[in-house]
Amino acid sequence: MAVNPNSRRAQAAEHTRVLILRAALERFTADGYAKATVNDIAKAAGVVVATVYTSVGGKPVLLEQLVRQGVEDTEVERTTEAIRVAATGREVIDLLADGTGLTYRRHAAVIGLLLDTAAYEPFARRLLTAGNRTYRAALAAGARRLDELGALADGVDVDRATDVLWYLFGIYSWPRLLREAGWTDAEADAWLRDTAAVRLLR
Repeated sequence: MAVNPNSRRAQAAEHTRVLILRAALERFTADGYAKATVNDIAKAAGVVVATVYTSVGGKPVLLEQLVRQGVEDTEVERTTEAIRVAATGREVIDLLADGTGLTYRRHAAVIGLLLDTAAYEPFARRLLTAGNRTYRAALAAGARRLDELGALADGVDVDRATDVLWYLFGIYSWPRLLREAGWTDAEADAWLRDTAAVRLLR
């Protein structure tokens, strides 16, 4: 059976793109976004500089694509779908803890890079703002499901529940506990889910 040359080229192009993004994360993490150069990234990926630009783009596009991998992680959609049919408030909390924890662990390097770079790079700050908006919207869906189930504690509405979920499961909480405080995965996971249940559920 003949192999479609267009398909082969597309596969090769995707392989090159993956290598470049992997190299970009490696250099950004090791050197910092500001100091890493496209030449460094090309060398780490084993390609010429022009290929970096034609396959992905310059440094801002490389960072954007790395962040997009986290935003578009299939775990986000899987967790959102599971929350829609969750039967209890505790199940919703557990799904959020599982989903956000797994997503953080998969993309911890990119999240750390984005948080560090946003402190001095306006473009990264815009990426962080957009990512936070999407992340918060996903957590708001969890708050709405808690409300639909009649699981929210007295005096807690959807907006307040969303705030609490953002505080506990947002982009800052996992790295603060794991990277800065030095908690283990198990310690952070148990504390976050139990605190959410105590603060939000009847």
